[in-house]
Amino acid sequence: MLIWEISSGQPPFFNYIHDYYLATNIVNGIRPKIVPGTPLEYKNLMEQCWDADPLKRPDIQTLWKNIEKIGTYI
Repeated sequence: MLIWEISSGQPPFFNYIHDYYLATNIVNGIRPKIVPGTPLEYKNLMEQCWDADPLKRPDIQTLWKNIEKIGTYI
């Protein structure tokens, strides 16, 4: 969610009531909409971080390397 917050400039789900229903929806896979104009590489990295299976998410070293690569594109 931090990657989304960086790209949007707002906290995730800022336009939702923060209650049990939102928490349940997040557990069930709801994700904030990706901001239009977000670079494709950044969008792909964000979606990898959101994988329901924690073992499929990038580790910190992979995340750092990808962010460095993205920085050269932007």
